[in-house]
Amino acid sequence: MYTKRVVFRAVAGVALTAALTGGSAMVAGAADAAGLDPIAVSSASAATSEVLAAEASTTSAATTAAEPGGGPATSQADEGDHAFLAGPDHCEDGQLTMDYRDRPDRSTSEALGFDLIFTNAGSQPCSFDGWPGLVAEGADGGTLTWALASGSTSTLVVLPPNGGQAAAEGTAVLPSVSGCPEATSDHLRAYISSDGAGGGIVDDARISVCTDGTWTLWLGPLVALHGAPGEVTPPEEPEPLPAKCQDEQLTLEFISRPDLSVVGASGFELVFTNATDTPCSMWGWPGLIVESADGTRIGSSWTVGDMGEPFVLANGDAAIVLGSAPDPAAWGCEAMTADHLRAYVTSDGAGPGVVGTAQIPVCADGSTVLEIGPLTAA
Repeated sequence: MYTKRVVFRAVAGVALTAALTGGSAMVAGAADAAGLDPIAVSSASAATSEVLAAEASTTSAATTAAEPGGGPATSQADEGDHAFLAGPDHCEDGQLTMDYRDRPDRSTSEALGFDLIFTNAGSQPCSFDGWPGLVAEGADGGTLTWALASGSTSTLVVLPPNGGQAAAEGTAVLPSVSGCPEATSDHLRAYISSDGAGGGIVDDARISVCTDGTWTLWLGPLVALHGAPGEVTPPEEPEPLPAKCQDEQLTLEFISRPDLSVVGASGFELVFTNATDTPCSMWGWPGLIVESADGTRIGSSWTVGDMGEPFVLANGDAAIVLGSAPDPAAWGCEAMTADHLRAYVTSDGAGPGVVGTAQIPVCADGSTVLEIGPLTAA
């Protein structure tokens, strides 16, 4: 059943990514990969490669994952790259320090949000374009898992000397959501040096991760926090947003979306509406589970896409989430009909959830995994 879950993520993830970006070729590729025949796994792997390639496209060549024992995901500059033509020398691991910071405002009941803050401790400015390589390690230095690139674009980042900083946003999906064997990391090791030979930059970080190869760590590109080379200026303060929406403020409607469907997976849309007079903010992904009529959990969800910017819901305003659900018949499991979905929006996951009727077919063994995109303003 684990294999089925991985194949579905590859197929439905491509379809949903195409829906979020307006693409059509990926949907066709997902349909081709949907059958459970001898080429299904390889087709799904190709579909996954398309998603990763789309997410990791930058102006320089970047590898999307630091594989155990392999090279890290760094931007390798050559004479045709933007990073080669503009900006100071590429940053090296030895120039930088790294600080891991929890981000409760981006965390949900299913995933932990965090930031990695890189500081230039040297006397010369340096530049970077793309995604750091990131590996979670145990206390003995052994690799537990590595991060994949999140987001579709990056820009050249210049870190001023003596304190210039840049940040990368990260997400760690809880192993309990993925149903995988787990371990707790002792530290994270990030690679910045172009050739991956710098030894990495280490900071303590105790994160629960999967140890069977299931990808649960995602890392965005570096974004500068300061000004021009040689200049350190505080970042602009964003306009204050109202408090994040709470479960109790919202209603949830499930809408079938055949136009998002592919072979082996059906598309849907979730509509969250602010039913109160109090404006609230939304961002990221809801925690989403599938339940039977008696409240038994019979399915979970997996997030795809880029988180996007926070937005505000006034009274009556709506936010939507696009998703897809696997067809039990396509995955060879016994089917049953779900009664409703329960979405958790409250940041700490401690709310009662937002319930919406959704009588969709799911696997009776609880292995169904819905693919869902981020919350966006309707």
